[in-house]
Amino acid sequence: MKIQQIRNATVKIQYGNTVFLVDPWLQEKGTGFSARAVRPEMQGVHTPLCELPFSASQILDGVDHALVTHVHPDHFTADYIPQDLSILAQNEKDKEKITAMGFSSVECFGHETMQIGDITIYKVHARHGDNDYTAEHMGEASGYVLTCPYEETLYIAGDTVYCSSVHDVIERFHPVVIIVNCCEARVPYGRLIMDLEDLHHVCSDAPYACVIASHLDNVNHAMITRNDVHAYVQQNDLKQVWIPEDGEERIFVHTV
Repeated sequence: MKIQQIRNATVKIQYGNTVFLVDPWLQEKGTGFSARAVRPEMQGVHTPLCELPFSASQILDGVDHALVTHVHPDHFTADYIPQDLSILAQNEKDKEKITAMGFSSVECFGHETMQIGDITIYKVHARHGDNDYTAEHMGEASGYVLTCPYEETLYIAGDTVYCSSVHDVIERFHPVVIIVNCCEARVPYGRLIMDLEDLHHVCSDAPYACVIASHLDNVNHAMITRNDVHAYVQQNDLKQVWIPEDGEERIFVHTV
């Protein structure tokens, strides 16, 4: 398994013989949405905040499927993505949205699992908000667990706060690699994804796992940065956490 942080929640994953691009957001810097930020200095600032680390064509090279956790503008836009690329969506509603953008090969999860060759993808619950109003307002979001006989189990938590669902996924699948979105994105009515304390909970639930800190430094409603995560990890001796820079990659070797 090879995992490459691209930008924000966009991650390129070679899993077995298949390459997935998770939540492809390939817009040019500053040409996307502006969230309702809590920090006054970030109000009206357009995202993404950073350029892509490579050209879109380099990022898309070799990609077999785009795996989309949910259709929010910092997780999926049509920019640069070939209209015939295979897109895997969480549900029928997101499939319809993506198809309406002109994409011709969109498949969604009708059940808990989807089979891609030897790879089984499990769709798991993500709670996109720290209170009922926020979670309902943000709508359905999903995480994914990938398994196959010759790779370690991978858990892509997606846009979620730490909650019983996250704990239960870890207990059920015992993932060796976990990708968490942890910039503490926040709007006036609540927190949307994990913060530093949530990151610590994930580490405690899975002390054997490499926990990858993603979704950093690119949205205007984030409350913490990579530097904040580095400081917290050092202060709390969380050696299992990897905080990749945009473009950085790591290989995880399957052990029997």
